[in-house]
Amino acid sequence: MSWFKKEKGFDNVQKINVFPKIGVVISRFDNKLVVYSPKYLLGKHGGDSQQVSSKFFDLKTAMQLWEVIQKHVSPGKLKGKRVELKEINLGFVCGTDNLVKINKELQGLICQEDVRGHKINVIYTDKNKIPQTKHMNIILMKFDPKYGMGVDEMFKEKYGGLISFDNFEEVYGVVTMYPGSYAPPMDDYGFWKKHALLKER
Repeated sequence: MSWFKKEKGFDNVQKINVFPKIGVVISRFDNKLVVYSPKYLLGKHGGDSQQVSSKFFDLKTAMQLWEVIQKHVSPGKLKGKRVELKEINLGFVCGTDNLVKINKELQGLICQEDVRGHKINVIYTDKNKIPQTKHMNIILMKFDPKYGMGVDEMFKEKYGGLISFDNFEEVYGVVTMYPGSYAPPMDDYGFWKKHALLKER
């Protein structure tokens, strides 16, 4: 194990590790790792997604997602159980902002749809009328092997069994990444009672 010593840094671990078999990417930020699935992230907020949500414009590939994560995530930001990088200004239009606040008089009167298992207020909007945005949110949580599809073992195997997730100070998973205004999880009923998502007719 002489080639890898924790106190001397992590230079022997590549900055980007791709596991095509399960569609997962691991980015290294000094002595911390970030795990994410481009297919999952694009499935939720990609331009072709049928889900009610803010949508990416030009972020359509794994490499483009990696570039945003690489530029805006840093070791110093990776602290705590949950990391919320809110409304990062990317400097270019990156998608739509489908979140709107609703007046008190309308609360309880707007139609609701099932959005990822939760009843959410939805307002139907004409095509191309949803506001555009330069802002992006990246939400990360401490890595849970239950949802990792075995990537932790694949990572260990890639480095000959000499290094694993346990060697790193922290390992996070990107649970979601979306353009527009920051919104809390769907089970924050107080917030979602006062807000709605725009949906094209």
